[in-house]
Amino acid sequence: MITNTLAIELKSFETDFIFFQNKKADLRQDFLNKFVAIKGGEVIAFGNSIEEVNKILEGKSIDPAKTVIEFVSEEEGIMVL
Repeated sequence: MITNTLAIELKSFETDFIFFQNKKADLRQDFLNKFVAIKGGEVIAFGNSIEEVNKILEGKSIDPAKTVIEFVSEEEGIMVL
């Protein structure tokens, strides 16, 4: 049972992360230089800092650790591995 719940949560997290990646250009229009929290394929909170977003989520009884929170930057960053 716990394994199924975890698998569902991970799949949901993955889906929301993919949503963020695919909609980044659209998100820039409304949330440029903001942190956004995404759950269920929609922005459920935003703010100037992760702490601000976490407070909003906690106020809605949503666990920030189980929520995609990303920064909407002007340009794509380059990740060096």
